[in-house]
Amino acid sequence: MTGLPRERAPDPSGGGSGAPTGSSEDGPDWRDLAEATWLAAAWLASGRRAPTASDPSEADHPDGSADSAAHPGSPEVPGPDLPPDAGPASGSTEIPFAFPDAGPDVTSGEAADGPLFRLPPAPASPSARPLRLARVLRALGRRVPVNEPGPLDEDATAQHGLSDGLWIPYLHPAHQRALDVVLLVDDTLTMRAWRGTVRRIADEAARSGAFRDVRTVRIKVPAEGSAVVCTADGRAGDPRELLDGSGRRLFLVVTDGLGAGWAAPAADDLLTALARGGPTALVHLLPPYLRHRSSLYPFRAQFGAAGFGAANSSLGCRPPHDVADPLRPLPEPDDGTVPVPVLSTHPASFTAWAELVTGEPGVHRALPMLPAGALAKGTPAPGLRTPRIDGPRAAAAAVARFAGLASPLARHLALLLAVIPLDFDLIEELRERAVPEAGPDHVAEVMMGGLIDWEHGDEQDGGGPEFADGVREALLATGTRTQLARIIDVLAELRRGRGAAAPLRAAVRNPEDTPLPDTGSAGRPWLRIELAVLRALSGPHARRAARIVAGLTGAPLSNGGGAVARRDIDGAGGEELVAESNSEPGVDVVSAAGPDTTEHTEAGKADATMDLKAPEHRFVRSGQPKIMGNVPPKNPNFTGREILLEAVDEQLRQKETAAVLPHALHGMGGVGKSQIAIEYVYRHSAEYNVIWWVPSERESLILASLAELASFLGLDTGPQANTAVPAVQEALRSGKPYDNWLLVFDNAEDIDAVRAYFPSGGPGKIIVTSRNRDWERVATPLSVDVFDREESIALLQRRAPDLATEEADRLAHALGDLPLAIEQAGAWHAATGMPVAEHLELLSQRRVEILDLDPNPDYPVPVAAAWNLSLERLAQEHPAARQLLEACALMAPEPIPLSLLRGGRNVEVSPELDPVLRDPVLLARATRELSKFSLIRLDHKRGTLQMHRLMQSVLVTGMDPAAEAQMRRAVHQLLATAKPGEGASPELWPAYQALLPHVQASGAVRSSDPWVRDLVLDVVFFLYYWGAHDTAMNTARQAWTVWQQQSGDGDIMVIRMAKLLAFMLGKFGSRDEALRLSEKALEESRNGEVPDEEVVSSMSQMAFSLRCQGEFTAARTLDDDGFAMARRLFGPDDPATLQAAHSFGVSLRCCGAFTDARALDEETARQFEVLYGPTNGLTLNSLGALAVDIRESGDYRSAHLLMESTYEGYLANFGVNNATTIVAARELAVCRRRVGAKAEARELIEDTFVRFTERYGTEYTDTLAAAMNVVVDRRITGDLAQSRDLGEKIVVRYRSALGDNHAATVGALVNLAATLRALGDVDGAERCDIEAVERFTATLGERHPNTLTARIGRANDHYARLDFAAARAVDEAVLPLLDDVLGPDHPVTLTCTAHLALDLRGLGESAAADRLNAQAVDGLTRVLGADHPWRMAAQLHQRIECDIAPMPL
Repeated sequence: MTGLPRERAPDPSGGGSGAPTGSSEDGPDWRDLAEATWLAAAWLASGRRAPTASDPSEADHPDGSADSAAHPGSPEVPGPDLPPDAGPASGSTEIPFAFPDAGPDVTSGEAADGPLFRLPPAPASPSARPLRLARVLRALGRRVPVNEPGPLDEDATAQHGLSDGLWIPYLHPAHQRALDVVLLVDDTLTMRAWRGTVRRIADEAARSGAFRDVRTVRIKVPAEGSAVVCTADGRAGDPRELLDGSGRRLFLVVTDGLGAGWAAPAADDLLTALARGGPTALVHLLPPYLRHRSSLYPFRAQFGAAGFGAANSSLGCRPPHDVADPLRPLPEPDDGTVPVPVLSTHPASFTAWAELVTGEPGVHRALPMLPAGALAKGTPAPGLRTPRIDGPRAAAAAVARFAGLASPLARHLALLLAVIPLDFDLIEELRERAVPEAGPDHVAEVMMGGLIDWEHGDEQDGGGPEFADGVREALLATGTRTQLARIIDVLAELRRGRGAAAPLRAAVRNPEDTPLPDTGSAGRPWLRIELAVLRALSGPHARRAARIVAGLTGAPLSNGGGAVARRDIDGAGGEELVAESNSEPGVDVVSAAGPDTTEHTEAGKADATMDLKAPEHRFVRSGQPKIMGNVPPKNPNFTGREILLEAVDEQLRQKETAAVLPHALHGMGGVGKSQIAIEYVYRHSAEYNVIWWVPSERESLILASLAELASFLGLDTGPQANTAVPAVQEALRSGKPYDNWLLVFDNAEDIDAVRAYFPSGGPGKIIVTSRNRDWERVATPLSVDVFDREESIALLQRRAPDLATEEADRLAHALGDLPLAIEQAGAWHAATGMPVAEHLELLSQRRVEILDLDPNPDYPVPVAAAWNLSLERLAQEHPAARQLLEACALMAPEPIPLSLLRGGRNVEVSPELDPVLRDPVLLARATRELSKFSLIRLDHKRGTLQMHRLMQSVLVTGMDPAAEAQMRRAVHQLLATAKPGEGASPELWPAYQALLPHVQASGAVRSSDPWVRDLVLDVVFFLYYWGAHDTAMNTARQAWTVWQQQSGDGDIMVIRMAKLLAFMLGKFGSRDEALRLSEKALEESRNGEVPDEEVVSSMSQMAFSLRCQGEFTAARTLDDDGFAMARRLFGPDDPATLQAAHSFGVSLRCCGAFTDARALDEETARQFEVLYGPTNGLTLNSLGALAVDIRESGDYRSAHLLMESTYEGYLANFGVNNATTIVAARELAVCRRRVGAKAEARELIEDTFVRFTERYGTEYTDTLAAAMNVVVDRRITGDLAQSRDLGEKIVVRYRSALGDNHAATVGALVNLAATLRALGDVDGAERCDIEAVERFTATLGERHPNTLTARIGRANDHYARLDFAAARAVDEAVLPLLDDVLGPDHPVTLTCTAHLALDLRGLGESAAADRLNAQAVDGLTRVLGADHPWRMAAQLHQRIECDIAPMPL
């Protein structure tokens, strides 16, 4: 619940709350009060006063840099006023590289040089939040006796003096703190982002009063050489000087692990010496999810204590739970290695370490571990290597890689940093001002993002880190013009940025009249930034940039202005600053397109509305297209058509880019529509940034072409069509990264299908070639007719130069000036030299024969007549070439890979063709002969041949049915022989894309050949995993129907296709049809003569269909039988057995048998790893399932660790956009939520939800599962309205997709009820919970964990109404069931215990309530940790909301 006062348990007695004695998050304990009293007395004794509104210099500083403890020479609290246990009496927590004096606070409205616009106070940032380590560190404050005089014991002295008359003073024993602590702070550049955090660690250590002394030193750990200590006076010392020999000194090494030296021998020597000298830990400032990208990537481990203050060399170290991490096992201990615990800044981490330092043997604590002595075997942080940037495209790729790995806040921050020099003081101020919710970890993400040249120059000489060439421009291109102007406004109001950024703001607001900047060496960093910003804003700003460049180089102004390399600006005097030529291809320049509509926020206004979501790269022309793909080769014999080409150009120029319409070229077959489009493309290629040819006869061809374009555009979408194609449409529609594009949709016959892929409204042009005259309704038509006679004669004479004009005229007249026929006749005459009169006679004879065939209206008789002459000649002189042409005629009119024909050496077609297919020399000769007669077009660059569709029609029409059937079988065998491999493998998808149109056009689904059917099965797999789901299901349905008619239901290929179709139907919501198909497949498998493994597979598929129906018990029974059968027949480690075991585990989990599922999945994952290795997809899938089992069993922390490592395996081996990676991300988000990492969980699940939606749409079951988790995370993070809105939609969609009684639908009701309760809508919550309890009880039973969770929600409804008796009745009924089903230590069981305590307290039974609450708090602390939200809620006497995470089916 929300924790509002009304939700706390009332105390009828009016007494205390019954909270356990000790610390409480509700208020200070007695120690806090004592410290506050002493601090107040010391403060007043020092003559200080509290800060006021007019004296803000010591208040509200972002990270306390104004605090006296942070500055040498500031007033100290007098030593005599310190109590005995107060800790150090001097400012020993000073950090040598602390922030310099910040000067006047910008929030005060005044500055040293005059008034400053008042900025609203920024919200507290993560870097300024208290660490709360002091209380934890007090556990280290053990006191030991010392041989020094203690204070006078007055009582003992008086007693002895009176009794023996000897007034000898008796003294109390003297004690002091046992330990002191040294903080060794890494002195790398990146650590400057963590200065505030480091300072607070030191302050917390001093404030704890646990140590004799707290010292802070800087440490340099070089990649070569030894580590050195940097003292405050500038000396360099040996770290071993810090060792005191007594073993009573703690060492905390504080670092972000990004320096290369941490993977070098210097780090090993340093940590080994410290760890052998006393208790040593390394505070890793990076959050755990980033550490794998640092030089210090710790292992999961469990330490064993060795007594108070024992050195690390005495500690025990083993894998957690004695189970090795399958992906990253703990290294074997060497004689020279010492384990070093790795801490975060979280109090729980320091608590574990303190218990380890003070604990006796037998105490064990789980902490990450680094093996000191073996660190040099690791690798330096990849993000701190200077990226290789060899051009703007490489810079854009580096930014794209960064964006794919970075969090949204880090991407946001990177855009901000692109407009400032990499000065850490300025970075910190800008971060605090513009992105207060970001922390140093987000700065670190940018630093380690592979964007920065760390070797740019010596910082003392004005150098230092700098964005690599082109990266700053690429980052700026990810923001809009408005965003960029707003950033400049904010920057100009900052104290540190005001001097240099104010002129930049003036230049942005008035680029024409603002004086040009100083180009001296001192201003070079800001000069680079100004040039990049001006080009990003384009328009008059780009002209100003050109003037600056011309002033530096003395070169004349150009219309464009290329990108200026950083090294040019850094050159002496600017002589090397030369704008790159606009005609040089491959140079990315910021676009000048679009009006100059730069907007400005109010000066100094908090930039809360800054929108940095949409990445935007813009480029203008630079000579040649940035991208040009799939365009057919230029026709060297193209002739005439000048008027048509001018008309195409004119029509394309007349249309505005804001309302672009396609332009269609119409005409009957053979008039040269595609040739005109090709010629236009080559003539006008210099006018476009992107030119892409899209074959459009089939929808799958459009998908393949646009998916290929995605990679050229640099879109991080992965190879799947269902994500790549929408991303391409959006990129073209928005003009990001390229505007001014041209798409050519060739042979687009289906208007509705093709128009669905138009990026309408984008800054580009579209050409459509089609025979369908209905395009006139939706596009500007341009009719393409036959040649003018002069054009016909010119083409004939170009192909046959000896042809007289009169003869050419006669031949053109006979051919009707049809361009395709003219081309064919010219090729014929050039090849044969036949006299024109004889040629005309033959054409006349063939024309009569063709007309007798009653051809299709689109069948051009002149072309057919001309072609028939060539075909007859081939049949006589080259019969193998003629038969090869017939084989190609049965494929698609798309490029045919020559490799497909070369693979036919095992295919028997005919005595003439077989030798050609077996001999590459004969094959090359045959294709050359076909090309000579213009019957095919060879593309040697791509290794393909292509036939005109009319040529195919002529050939097929002339074949008798028997010959056609024989040749079609041969084509199918050629295609089957060319099968690339498994259709689910992404690396083979390009090969499948090349084969797909020919598989479809040849009618391979109608083949009865088992090898061809196997090809079709893999094509369906490819289509499904590629993302063409509709095409996959249509192909599968067509194949299953045809095969069923040909071979019957019992054929093994029919059964396999039925199961595949059922699987896809179940995935996409057609549950009933999927169930019928699965039942049929299982029945035929059991009754037919099929292999046993096929029967087991059919049982697993049937279980999946039952789970889709919500019939979990029936699925479990069937999976149990299938697993037992497979284990009996094939053994425990056979792949078929393991697949059945995985399916059985899913059913067990759905039934709530988490312990049984965990045992089964542990063995399955182990076997998969033995068979396929730890990074195989099957292994990772089983590990993900195991993590869910562990999580639902109640071990949230172990599940989180396993899922994090599994997700890393997916990222490393499959990429962030892979479908299985996204599923793993969804489960990881649940694990993060369950361990209390609320912000990280929400960030990941929101991103996952977007990815599922973009890939599959809103109705897909995986999308709904992600959305169901989003509902929970939005509620937990306080976004209640959005949680409710989405939750209501998800319930409706689940009802539609899975039905009212499915567990996922009912679980969505439970989660929605929790949100409604938090909003105060108890009536709405009650309605949801009543329905949920009834449906869960009816479908899953009263003992299922989901049912019990829903009943907990029902008790929360009663409690919210203050009906404590009803809440008690429900909780008392549920608690024993939870104890029996989940166990007494399960967090849900402990939650119910805490709830029952609240019920009893509300009824006045405080004693019983206290006992139960203490039991619940102790249990939750033990299983979840002291800082888990559920444990804190239980301690604060608040109700806890238990959510339901949908189980993968």
